[in-house]
Amino acid sequence: MALRTLGVRRAGYAMLVSAALLLLAFLEWLGEPSAAVSMACLGERQPLVVSNQMPYARVAVDGREGYFVVDFGADVSAITPQGFAGGIKPQALPGTGNAYRDFVFFGNWGQVRLLFQPRAQVSGSVAQAGVIGTDFLSQHIYTVDYRGAAIHRAQRGAFCSDPELAAAGFLPLSTSGYYAANRAILTCPRAGGPGHCPNIPSLPIRIGGVDAVAQLDTGFDDGSQPHSLNINQAMFDALQRAGIRLQARPEIALQLSTCQQGITERVDAYRLPAGAPLEFIGGAGQAVRSEREVTLFVKRPPREALVCGGVGTWSQPAAQLGASFFADGALVVDPFSARVWFRRRG
Repeated sequence: MALRTLGVRRAGYAMLVSAALLLLAFLEWLGEPSAAVSMACLGERQPLVVSNQMPYARVAVDGREGYFVVDFGADVSAITPQGFAGGIKPQALPGTGNAYRDFVFFGNWGQVRLLFQPRAQVSGSVAQAGVIGTDFLSQHIYTVDYRGAAIHRAQRGAFCSDPELAAAGFLPLSTSGYYAANRAILTCPRAGGPGHCPNIPSLPIRIGGVDAVAQLDTGFDDGSQPHSLNINQAMFDALQRAGIRLQARPEIALQLSTCQQGITERVDAYRLPAGAPLEFIGGAGQAVRSEREVTLFVKRPPREALVCGGVGTWSQPAAQLGASFFADGALVVDPFSARVWFRRRG
């Protein structure tokens, strides 16, 4: 009887294992980020709130808590005091205007400097208290797991190996020359070379034979027009020369404010034609991802707004990626190997 019972237990255990393996295979087929969030090599973990495709992390400043957008498209972190919980605003250190004590995000960073923003540039389901830019993010390896609503942080030398990331379904893209822990080593050839680099991860892309780099902008809310790509005049001209017949969409053209008070910028919209998708280019020059339903917005900043910077001021073809391009899965941004790894849902 004991042996028979043991056999039943073993059979039941085998059935449970088989069921578990089938469930894992099914989740992998769906593209769920379960493998990513279970990888200890991703480092420390904190919860995220994902709203309007943008990742919000809970941050404390001067003992007050609020939600900051994790924004790889910003190279300077900022604070919007009225966005803090309960309306209790952190106070800048006397005589500074931009220095704050006890900035807590994966531990206490101590005294930091934050650009003051009187109101949030974007809005979601949570009040925005600030922006965490690459002045902080470039010091570690961060994994933004959109579907798992979590963010991970790892130290250099204590992160997943390339085979581990590949086995979990991640694909790499280079950010060489555009993103590093030490911005002094940046070369950013399309942004004007050393001394002109904003330290924003910029990925190689191609449209109809036209090569460019596209900034990874997790704070660019393109929810109203998913898969939006802001391009500069140089890229627009290159597409025209390549014979890419862009389809005008005047009904969604934009009139945007700039960093200069009273100066606006008209942004014309276009749809990519069939046969000329947006391609993300891997290390061997091959397309590792292709998107056909893409809307282009051409940035042509007026002369008075050139001081605002951005890809619109670059003389070489360049672009900005809307948050929706990666918000369906998980994203690893590594300043030490100068790579971004992405994993899609399916």
